[in-house]
Amino acid sequence: MRGKVRRLCAVGTAIVVALVSTGCTALLPPADGSNAVLTAWAISAGGEEELMPRAAESYERRTGQPIQLQFFQNDPYKNKLWVSMGSGNPPDAIFGWGGGPLKTFVDAGKIVDLAPRMREDPQWRERFLPSVMGPVDEGGHTYGVPIGSIQPVVLFYNKDVFDAVGLQPPRTWQQLTAAVPRLQQAGYIPISLGGADSWTYLMWEEALVDRVAGPEAFQAVLDGRPGAWLNPDIVRANQMLQDLVQQGAFGDSFTSTSAELNQQTALVTSGRAAMTLHLGSAYPTMLEDAPDFVRGGRLGWLPFPAVEGGRGDPANLFGNPATYMSATTGPRQDAAVDFLRHEVSSPEYSEGTIARGEVPPVVGIENRLRTAENSDWLLFVYDLAKNAPHFQQSWDQALAPGPAQNLLTNLQKLFLGQLTPEEFSSEMEESPR
Repeated sequence: MRGKVRRLCAVGTAIVVALVSTGCTALLPPADGSNAVLTAWAISAGGEEELMPRAAESYERRTGQPIQLQFFQNDPYKNKLWVSMGSGNPPDAIFGWGGGPLKTFVDAGKIVDLAPRMREDPQWRERFLPSVMGPVDEGGHTYGVPIGSIQPVVLFYNKDVFDAVGLQPPRTWQQLTAAVPRLQQAGYIPISLGGADSWTYLMWEEALVDRVAGPEAFQAVLDGRPGAWLNPDIVRANQMLQDLVQQGAFGDSFTSTSAELNQQTALVTSGRAAMTLHLGSAYPTMLEDAPDFVRGGRLGWLPFPAVEGGRGDPANLFGNPATYMSATTGPRQDAAVDFLRHEVSSPEYSEGTIARGEVPPVVGIENRLRTAENSDWLLFVYDLAKNAPHFQQSWDQALAPGPAQNLLTNLQKLFLGQLTPEEFSSEMEESPR
């Protein structure tokens, strides 16, 4: 699951932006391995395209060295990055989500371990909320720093709809399922779901498996333990999901509703649906698409409901703890690390994130968030992340690309009733890891 607005989805031609100075125009790392130009690649959606050029200008003023940036849509970026890594000529700093894909590069010796520098400069590591560092930490090593905003999965709801039906927002699974028939009888879609985009099913899977089975269940999957997918608690969680679908909680048209085209959130802001489960990036989407609705205080939000008798802490989070920048190994790796330390990790970069209406994953910014526009939302997100015992990275980023795609395919079948919960677990257990 991705960041701002549309999951950082590829929606058109790749956008390429170069920041050049001192007459340097090449967009690829110099073939001769010279230290003349530092290169960095990132995604064109979200805040990076706005904030990284400012960071690059700061780097050039501070060091006197040129830096070049390139921005791509999501899929072209991934493809180009894999090719560049395989060719041995990658950019010096790369954007990513951590997790499985980053581990592949780490195992190949392509990514710089930042932990030694952070031990020398402990304030660097201590700047970030501990809960967001999991996707780039491994065995005492650190392979990236947060660059994007905190994006937990949140249950959004239309306050007008709940008031009209006489319901309180659900804080437990029992309350959620009990609200479904009352909302249906009143003529509302209980929960909007953008099932045309299969990653939306994953938010429900992550949330309910965590609440029922606890984070240890998916960690066992990541660790490659035999039988991990066959965990009875995972089967139970998926039975609860199928029951919710069969109850009609998502309406009759969820398979043709798109999250990436903002149809999922529009159902809530228009009053046709009562709730939706989405990344925090849905908030700026709804603010842009329905400003009167959001600014009028008609949008509410809650953590995912607790499950009675479940193993997972109700304060656990799932989604995107952040996005990250890493330094690649090579002749300019020291300069890349310097860029990450002094520009990407700077207070100025965090301030730019706040100014965009998003929450950077850094410590001690409560007072600043209180003075920001939409402070109630920003503080809600910040407090969730600050207090989370566990913040699970989206499974499609934590897993390697092949297993992640297999998971999305089987989840779609689970929601459509083409696999039973037991068959889902068997399919995942038997699939390559």
